[in-house]
Amino acid sequence: MQNKHNGIRQLMKRFLLPILALAAQSTNLAAQEDPLTKTVEVQRAYDPTLLDAYKISPIPRIDDTAKVNVKFTYPLRQVKPIANAYLLNPLSPARVQREHYEDSDEIRAYLRLGLGVKLSTLLDAYVGSERSNKFLWDIYANHYGNYGDVKNEAGEKVPTRDMRNETGAAAQYSFKRALLSGNAGFRQHAVRFYGYDADTFRLERYKALPEDSVRQRFNHTHLNLEYKSAGLPDSTWAYGAQFSFYDYRSKSLQAEDALRFALYASKELRPDITAGLTVNTDVYLRNERLAANNNTIVSVEPYAKERKDWWEGTARLSLVLDNASGSLKTYLYPSLCFTAFLVDNIFMPYVEMSGKHHANTYASLTTENPYLAPDTLPDIRSSRNTFSLTGGVKGKLGSLFSYKLGVEYAFINDMVFYLTAQDTISLGSYLGNYFDVKYDDVRRFTFSGDLDFQPTRALDFKYTLRYDSYNMDDLAKPYNRPALDMRLSGAYNLWNKLNLYASFNIYGGYTALDFAGKEVKRNRGVDLNFGTSYSFFNSSSIFIHLNNIMSSRYHVYNSYPTYGFNAMVGYTCVF
Repeated sequence: MQNKHNGIRQLMKRFLLPILALAAQSTNLAAQEDPLTKTVEVQRAYDPTLLDAYKISPIPRIDDTAKVNVKFTYPLRQVKPIANAYLLNPLSPARVQREHYEDSDEIRAYLRLGLGVKLSTLLDAYVGSERSNKFLWDIYANHYGNYGDVKNEAGEKVPTRDMRNETGAAAQYSFKRALLSGNAGFRQHAVRFYGYDADTFRLERYKALPEDSVRQRFNHTHLNLEYKSAGLPDSTWAYGAQFSFYDYRSKSLQAEDALRFALYASKELRPDITAGLTVNTDVYLRNERLAANNNTIVSVEPYAKERKDWWEGTARLSLVLDNASGSLKTYLYPSLCFTAFLVDNIFMPYVEMSGKHHANTYASLTTENPYLAPDTLPDIRSSRNTFSLTGGVKGKLGSLFSYKLGVEYAFINDMVFYLTAQDTISLGSYLGNYFDVKYDDVRRFTFSGDLDFQPTRALDFKYTLRYDSYNMDDLAKPYNRPALDMRLSGAYNLWNKLNLYASFNIYGGYTALDFAGKEVKRNRGVDLNFGTSYSFFNSSSIFIHLNNIMSSRYHVYNSYPTYGFNAMVGYTCVF
């Protein structure tokens, strides 16, 4: 059997290596000129959640390219790009530092300020310990606000609002063979229901409404604690425990509390075989303004993983007990995954058969679509990926180029969709700018691709593509869900001083229902962005962002268009 496997590998090399030789030669030459320290991970699962809507926010995206000095590091919080609407990434949980650093009380901090057209404001502040063998901590606060106007289909300038505030802290303490970490924080998101039906109503009626009736605000308080061991060389069990809590409530007094208790353990049975078990308990408590369904979900998931020289396989079985308002249902989701490492990891085909259970919550629904009707009782239930078959290829050429191409066919029960509310009782729905939650069983075909090419340390290109096709059971079409999401970006760093960034994004068109229940075609969006920053004195930089240069009027949701061209200038300082 081993000889047969070796024969297969030799055959693949004989046919594929000549095809890839030219590309490998060029990337190897580039690597000799400028060795890279970046490690490209190509084995991560392409695993979008059932709630992925692939929307752009009210302001088209651009990443923050303001880098101060590559020597500065932020061990607890990755200084990642600022997303669309200059949104700030939340603090990542503290992570284990395996390097052997000397204890240090040195603290790193930075402050970023920005001001833009459309009355945009930006503040991002951070302070944290730089490095320590035992204890790491950080504290952050950030703000994004926008109070500009946007043109609707009738050509009227409608006042908008999108304000996000966040503050929090994280810490971790490393024992000899274990880690204790935690983070806590508060987030607030405020929006305005500016997307009224312009075919039926006019700005005068919108402005005549009480100011408080066209606003929504969500407050989110969260706490996470985790303890995990590192495992021992003598193949004893590695284990961990996690506790999470959040309180989520809207201005209209809809409230949801959630608790999670998780236990997990794994053991290396042999050098090439690992077995493990994960047990999760999620409890969702909702008040009477959400009508329903307190929900408890318990999942038990044993798994085993084996890795050989040229292949890797994982088998797992998820048992899920879903108790919604006293009605208990049981689900079983088997999963098998196989990956072959061929042609020196340049060509790695993979295949996976799996199922998943996803608990939709009031927090997840309003995070995806904050324009849900505030005075109604949304239908909240779990979505279930009963079966999916995924396959594709992935690979890498050294650390310069990596790729992943895949297709998936999935059967999904109770997938979430958003339809314009038809209820005429509330003033908001009467203007056609609220949404209701609807569910449908679908068959979904997905093609996805990820490419990353970094020929030198200063130059980096990324490309991502996702295309979805739906076959619906009840709804006529996948309303408010575009089929295409394509993103191409490039970044260039010159002398660690001047940074240039550009991105080109295409968001697919989709079909929606208007206030009268008539289908409306929404065109695709083409989003071109550019950014630059310049560092000086090794501790400061200025940046300029030009967003939506082509002034695309893409609708995030029906009747909610994005801004046209907009810009922001700002200053970043590291201490």
